[in-house]
Amino acid sequence: MSKEKDMIDAIAKVYRPHTGADIPILVFRAFRHFSANYVKEMLGRGANLVFQNSGRDFGHAVGEMLKKPTLDEYLHEVTQFVFNMRVGRLEAREVTSSRLVLGLDECITCAGMDSIGQRICHFETGFVAGVVETFVGEKVRAFESKCNANGEGICEVTVEITPKLI
Repeated sequence: MSKEKDMIDAIAKVYRPHTGADIPILVFRAFRHFSANYVKEMLGRGANLVFQNSGRDFGHAVGEMLKKPTLDEYLHEVTQFVFNMRVGRLEAREVTSSRLVLGLDECITCAGMDSIGQRICHFETGFVAGVVETFVGEKVRAFESKCNANGEGICEVTVEITPKLI
């Protein structure tokens, strides 16, 4: 069992008999955005990697739980997980042997926000990288190619898969 899976098991346990397991998006975003600002102040430009690598670890753990034999089945499981967890609506827009482009509509981090002129969904980008890495069995390059917070109307993650050099 991986340390990421152990972490998911631990954080999935909720005991809030009076207040319940759900929180308003505002509370989530306040935690997320204020934390990001603080980390950026402390670490500078590398702060985004903290969030992206955290998302990547989460993606690895989720990917292991959802693993299927074909990419179509796997992406279906991942998109259902993202929807069921109310992170957003993930949709494969382009799938080739060297590149995946996944749109994330209704993104939990920024859907409906006014444009702040930057792409901010580093955790989601890392998550997508992690689930893809779990399926292909190697590191990938992932970047946020569109973001609601940048005024682009949807979040989108582009993943580049480089075949191993033999």
